[in-house]
Amino acid sequence: MNCNIDEIRSRFDKSLSVLMQNLGPQLINRVQLGLTPGQVIMLHFIYRENQCCLSKLAEMLEVSPSAITIMVDRLENQGIVNRIRDIDDRRVVKVELTDVGRKKINQVYQLRNEIIQHCLTQIDLNKIESFLQTLETLASITQEIDVREFSGI
Repeated sequence: MNCNIDEIRSRFDKSLSVLMQNLGPQLINRVQLGLTPGQVIMLHFIYRENQCCLSKLAEMLEVSPSAITIMVDRLENQGIVNRIRDIDDRRVVKVELTDVGRKKINQVYQLRNEIIQHCLTQIDLNKIESFLQTLETLASITQEIDVREFSGI
């Protein structure tokens, strides 16, 4: 292998970017469920949490509470989510998926899983195992990184 680290980083970055676009925003646009990529990400977080406070949702999506309110309004108008007032503290508003919302997010998950499975079956099984070990190692390394150790930030 005659690659220097800058070339390896560049190839990695380009491949990861294409992969994430094709399994993320572009896939969501192609599914044609009438949802934006941002809305699907929101539904994913709500699905994962079962019920989610609007403030926590804003924090997870790194947007303002007013932006979350607008996004939830749109999804609620489409019958995809419901707002729920906390019984103990009426100031706390939670959101949950409706049956329609669960169906839509499950359609995205199912299609994404089918595409990933299709892609993986195009690769030799030994290469997949080696790739997965490398990917898992990389994921583990990134979880331990303290970004303050790097210059330029």
